[in-house]
Amino acid sequence: MIIAIDGTSSSGKSSIAKELGRRLGFHVLGTGSLYRAVALKMLNLSIDLSDDEMIKTMLSTSKIESHFENGVISISIDGIDTPMSTLNSQEVSALSAEVAQKPFVREFIRSIQHAEAEKHQHIIVEGRDIGSVVFPDAEIKLYIDADIVTRAKRKQATYHENGEDVKLEEVIRQLEQRDKEDRERDISPLIMTSTSIFVDTSAETLDQSVNKIIDLISEIRNK
Repeated sequence: MIIAIDGTSSSGKSSIAKELGRRLGFHVLGTGSLYRAVALKMLNLSIDLSDDEMIKTMLSTSKIESHFENGVISISIDGIDTPMSTLNSQEVSALSAEVAQKPFVREFIRSIQHAEAEKHQHIIVEGRDIGSVVFPDAEIKLYIDADIVTRAKRKQATYHENGEDVKLEEVIRQLEQRDKEDRERDISPLIMTSTSIFVDTSAETLDQSVNKIIDLISEIRNK
């Protein structure tokens, strides 16, 4: 069984995916972390965003792996574990949003996603084009969203955990720009498919959202 989760940045989709995976015993793959891993390696190697040939060469020798255990996702790049605080930094996040617009990078990430789905009997994959492009035939498709201020406060909290002091107004600006880029890009734009279930997490705790989703999954599977 594949559960596809799409949604806006900081809407809670990653936390929901991990908690669902923990409760249901499913493997969880976070697409955003994979793109951030590509961005981090580019930064470490001082590869410019405009140098497609260098990025392609880098990807041809890269091994990015995602692991999930006890409700926690971890990422390794070429066999080296990478702190999530590094992957979630402003610099890496900003670059990952741009590099994700390159078709050959999306194809590289898609190969990882499909390989993981082949490896695990049950999997939850979250991102921005999972139900629309990567796994259009997924049995369960969810679209997660929340109002911009709620999302900005969540993102700001992540920055603070990483030791980065960012004003709320700046985070709102970042999210608005990211939303625009995600929805307007030519390749795999963020959309809610006609078969997706919309989940608004604005006024819900993580447990409330996950409980509601588990109930929805049970209803669908029992039809």
